[in-house]
Amino acid sequence: MQLKNAILISGAGQRIGYYLAKQFLTQTDYPVIFSYRTERAGVAELVRLGGVAIQADFNQPDAIDSFITEVKARVGRLRALIHNASVWLDDSAPASFEQQMRLHVELPYRLNQALCELLQANESADIISISDAKVARGSAHQIAYLASKAALQNMTKSFALAYAPRVKVNDIAPALIMFNEGDTESYRQQRLQQNLIPIEPGPEVIWQTINYIMQNTYLTGQVIRLDGGQSLV
Repeated sequence: MQLKNAILISGAGQRIGYYLAKQFLTQTDYPVIFSYRTERAGVAELVRLGGVAIQADFNQPDAIDSFITEVKARVGRLRALIHNASVWLDDSAPASFEQQMRLHVELPYRLNQALCELLQANESADIISISDAKVARGSAHQIAYLASKAALQNMTKSFALAYAPRVKVNDIAPALIMFNEGDTESYRQQRLQQNLIPIEPGPEVIWQTINYIMQNTYLTGQVIRLDGGQSLV
């Protein structure tokens, strides 16, 4: 039986994507289908909770096509498509530009187009991408990464125009959400002082913003900066 009114999340094996998938599975009645690249404990937990997992390494040839085919086989209607899959690669890394453009631009672009009918099968539906607040000011050390996230933000406006009024299309542009395990205390303090609200908010603020977007019937084509006031400092 195909899933109805489902939530599709790309890259839900860990961190923010895992948190979002778990919240949907435990706090709502929406079925959840998600992609993951690497087997992790979080993937097994989401499956135990009822999530449908699809393994996909989108840097591999034909991976996007295969993923789309499997999603269409499993889903009858989509309530929301959440573009969470992301990677940060240093500009000096081999294939840095190509890999980040594929994951942050080509994947959302192709999913939006291929799954449009599944979204429009609902009375209302959402496409929500997660970009980065640094797009607004750039970075000397994250040129390829932020170029790809800027393209993702721009697609938000274009797809909002293309898919209105049935499908709302919005982007969340966060700054600091979660530290990595290896981050030093001095680095953490330096990052916290960049914000008017100097806290590590955690993925709950992404969840809150996604709920706001999905419940708001008059919001489309917007980039929502979730930066703790960083843009004012």
